[in-house]
Amino acid sequence: MLAGIDSGALLLGAAGLINGRPATTHRADYARLAEWAEVIDARIVDDGDLVTCGSGWLAGIDLAYWLLERELGAGAVEQIVALEQWTGRDRQGTVWRR
Repeated sequence: MLAGIDSGALLLGAAGLINGRPATTHRADYARLAEWAEVIDARIVDDGDLVTCGSGWLAGIDLAYWLLERELGAGAVEQIVALEQWTGRDRQGTVWRR
């Protein structure tokens, strides 16, 4: 699995690892990302083995929460809520998923 946080999606694109797949990045870089990807306006874009998220390290935390939920299943939601309370950070935005 590949994951790109913020402009990390641009690095994945420049390396030839996206090739027209859905992805997101910082809004200011949408036009640059469009050179390599189908740009999706969402906080997190999950295309199976490629997961990208929008701007900043807070989006990276949202991505981590999403991957925990996706990989561990619905039973992990209670644990994720506990993590949100411990870190003081609730998940935000939308997850686009193919």
